[in-house]
Amino acid sequence: MDYYKILNFNMEPFSNSPDPGLFYNSPQHLEILQKLEISIRLKRGLNIITGDIGTGKTTISRKLIQKISLDDSIKFYLVLDPGFKSPISFLKYLLHLFDPEKRYESNDETILKETIKDHIFTYGVDQHINIVLIIDEGQKLSLPCIEVLRELLNFETNNEKLLQIIIFAQKDFDRSLERIANFKDRINFYYQLNPLNFKESKNLINFRLERCAVKGQNKILFTHFAHFLIYRTTKGFPRKIIMLCHQIMLSLIIKNKTKAGFVIARSCIKQMFPDKRMVRHGFIAIFLIFILFGSLYAVNDFKIIPVFDQFSYFDQKTRKIKTLSFPLKTKELKTEEPPDKQEKENHDSFESKPELKTNINKPENFQDINKTAFKKPAVYGSIPIPKNATLAKMMRIIYGSYRSLYLNKLIKYNSDINDPNILKAGTNIIFPVIDYSNDSNDKKIFIIIFETYNFKKSFNAALGYQGSDFSVRILSVWKNDKRFFFPVVVNKPFISMIEADKYKKNLPEIIFAECKPVSQIKNAEEKQKG
Repeated sequence: MDYYKILNFNMEPFSNSPDPGLFYNSPQHLEILQKLEISIRLKRGLNIITGDIGTGKTTISRKLIQKISLDDSIKFYLVLDPGFKSPISFLKYLLHLFDPEKRYESNDETILKETIKDHIFTYGVDQHINIVLIIDEGQKLSLPCIEVLRELLNFETNNEKLLQIIIFAQKDFDRSLERIANFKDRINFYYQLNPLNFKESKNLINFRLERCAVKGQNKILFTHFAHFLIYRTTKGFPRKIIMLCHQIMLSLIIKNKTKAGFVIARSCIKQMFPDKRMVRHGFIAIFLIFILFGSLYAVNDFKIIPVFDQFSYFDQKTRKIKTLSFPLKTKELKTEEPPDKQEKENHDSFESKPELKTNINKPENFQDINKTAFKKPAVYGSIPIPKNATLAKMMRIIYGSYRSLYLNKLIKYNSDINDPNILKAGTNIIFPVIDYSNDSNDKKIFIIIFETYNFKKSFNAALGYQGSDFSVRILSVWKNDKRFFFPVVVNKPFISMIEADKYKKNLPEIIFAECKPVSQIKNAEEKQKG
């Protein structure tokens, strides 16, 4: 009996063969697959995918073959090991692929190329067949063989390439591309494949488990801690994830269990990676993260509270956002001067950061106005763009969504932004206040996971949840004590406590949600301030 049948699977979920049926559509894998298929059908010529060992290049090639093999107008040829010693042997191998029945005795490179040319023109022009050459392990291609491919790309009509070449290679192949510039210039689509992030790694595991499980039977479950250990050990490389999960599945059979938790995952990691000290470090990291989550969830009680419409999440069918006019009036800059240094730091307002540059002119009597008036500040504060982040991502965290209305106002406060799609990491971005005071005060309920009066702390906390199973955002609330409160919430409002309770039951096991009446939460806030 196959081992996977003991665990109620139809097939092996963590087979190390590149099975297209178990292809997980991560954003980058799906993008590569779609663009390669488009390139083939448009006959664009040369396409190159590079990546480290075990990132899924071979699996993508097999999935691509599965898709194009259903089209009679496309004929593909696969080269698995292109480590040919000479251009002659490479050309003979290609001819053998094109027509296995014939034998080619000539060692004249020109004759062999003309024979290939005849074959390509016969299929491509006379029979209207799209010929696709897929080369795996492309880093083994010698420079003379790359030159052969460059010459084959010259076979074309006025409208299209007659030969489509797709090369999957390790990153070392980039050095070869640099040495043959006229080959590099012909690349239609180039993509460097990277390891998966934590959320994608977790989804890959769950996808394979669900795809292979027998319907109606008990499912194997990997806990959140197991997912974390797997990701930390494999660093998001799909091949390593699959190999480690295979070992965990065998351990489940031996221990007669159906749930892979921290202990089983750690035990399998020790067996597979005995020379790595990262397991001990991983345990320390898990422990620290557990303390962090404990402070966020236990101390703050992971509250579910009703709040009013001081947020940027609206139902477009029933509500509209009022368009703000520009330029902004100077009275919008009036704000309270924080009473002490600590509150001044936590307030994190635009006026407390004089070094920030904006295109807004303050009136001469601004300080006098500031002392006599008490109104909302014009901005929440400024935040440097983190690495691997975008302005759109930051706006979704801070405003709940990325809209042209918000972007236009943000650009007004950041005159140095020429193109919001091209910003360097570390660039300080000023985030203006979005005011919805004119909208109706329909009661909403949010699940709070972290709360602070400090804008930057709130953003950093929200950014840490980006790999979670749920989306988070900052909820800016103007408090009665005349300052902004910035809780981090699950980016999903509810109209009743019952709906909120139903949703929290589907959250990861590491989260401990608790409902509290508004009166208790307010009392807790007063004690915290006191």
